[in-house]
Amino acid sequence: MSRPPTVKALDAGRWFLRSTTRTEAELVLYCLPHAGAGASAYRAWSALLPSWIDPAAVRLPGREHRIAEPPSVDPERLAGAVTTDAAGRPFALFGHSMGGLLAFEVARVLAATGRPGPVRLAVSATAHPRTPVPGTISDLPDERLVQWLREQGTPPRLLADEQLLALLIPPLRADSAWLESYRYRPGPALRCGVSVFAGRQDPYALDLAAWAAETAAGCVVRRYPGGHHYLAERPEPLLADLVEDLAPHRERR
Repeated sequence: MSRPPTVKALDAGRWFLRSTTRTEAELVLYCLPHAGAGASAYRAWSALLPSWIDPAAVRLPGREHRIAEPPSVDPERLAGAVTTDAAGRPFALFGHSMGGLLAFEVARVLAATGRPGPVRLAVSATAHPRTPVPGTISDLPDERLVQWLREQGTPPRLLADEQLLALLIPPLRADSAWLESYRYRPGPALRCGVSVFAGRQDPYALDLAAWAAETAAGCVVRRYPGGHHYLAERPEPLLADLVEDLAPHRERR
């Protein structure tokens, strides 16, 4: 595999949203969104995490502040942006649903190209990568796609906003197309530990124990009340466990 594309510091800034400036933080936590979502999915996390963690929400192309760009999912480009932004600091990757699979691929790109990787990979509501995606939605007509969103529990007030839907549907199609074309490739175990989180009633969180085979540094699986979107309802229990998993990797200053 070729090295991830070099991303200049100015360009790397487009990839990440920070609610606060934490220049003295000991560890960066890159937070990757679920399909169709943007960096704002993590807007509340700064207030919920200790000051030694610098939460950086990932801005994928084609949404929110990058709405003028074509929506896309590119693990190699994101890996390059993470390397530039981290600038040698220890970092962890966290992703919810599609974001967990993308975080896994970013960690693999970094490992394969000899760049510093995450001290921890944390995935939420993410089936093991070998699990087939249930169904195809990327090419559904808009009406059917909105119906699918309704069935997934998307708040009715969002579905009633035509302007918001016009912004949501293109990145959702791009993310879904990436998921549908994804094929798991066996590879070397990651050198970082893996944390796996999921709602107890999540029908998509399948084969979670198999994540242990993807790491040589240990894997822990935890479940919480709720379904696929348990994290949006009450993130505090997960964050407490995530902080516990990250604490051994603090870079004392």
